[in-house]
Amino acid sequence: MRRVVASLRHLHHVRISNVYLLDGGLGDRWLVDCGHWSERATLLWELRRAGVGPGDLAGLLLTHRHSDHAGNARFLQRRFGVKVYAHRRDAEVLAGDAPRARLARNGGTWMAGVLAEIENLWPARVTCDGALDDGDAIGSLEVHHTPGHTEGSVFYRHGGTQALLTGDMLLTAKPPLVVRKGMSLAYVSFSSDLALAEASVRAFARSGVGYEHLLPGHGPPLVGGARRATLEFLGRHT
Repeated sequence: MRRVVASLRHLHHVRISNVYLLDGGLGDRWLVDCGHWSERATLLWELRRAGVGPGDLAGLLLTHRHSDHAGNARFLQRRFGVKVYAHRRDAEVLAGDAPRARLARNGGTWMAGVLAEIENLWPARVTCDGALDDGDAIGSLEVHHTPGHTEGSVFYRHGGTQALLTGDMLLTAKPPLVVRKGMSLAYVSFSSDLALAEASVRAFARSGVGYEHLLPGHGPPLVGGARRATLEFLGRHT
């Protein structure tokens, strides 16, 4: 586990998607996303190394409902009593109370088509303990609804460290395999509404909300100058 900035740590041995720990002390320990079920043992090992048991967590916050980010949510909830939170729109899908949009290749690479079908076949399922809305505060984090990748995708902003956790709406590696570094927006094959996803990111950028560090769902954390880098990227991406 690597410290990103102050109380925010990156569980860097969890590879399929990024998982972060906000350790603000007793009562303010939050896991942001929880990785794919296939990396469950690695997730628990990383937490043990940090001296944090799942039962010590105030809760699990999901940036969105896809299985590479929410795949261990039900396990953590049932085994350790971890409370799970997601935006209302994604919480409804995770619980089976709203239809799950089927992903398709839609012009992406053939590998993206394969990954989209895997998501269709084995999605994450969990009944959330709490549903979040735009403008909510949970612990020391602000909730900013940024729909498009999924119906309930969110950014979490941590004011104390000026960090922004962006899920798959704003990345620092190129999808679909996210092995090449570089800022990127949500990918067509994995998004319910690509145009809405881009519009959401641009609207957030125009809002003037400040941040210095960007912690994406895929790719390395960007420490320092993140808002400036994002605005420059969006200016180039037309």
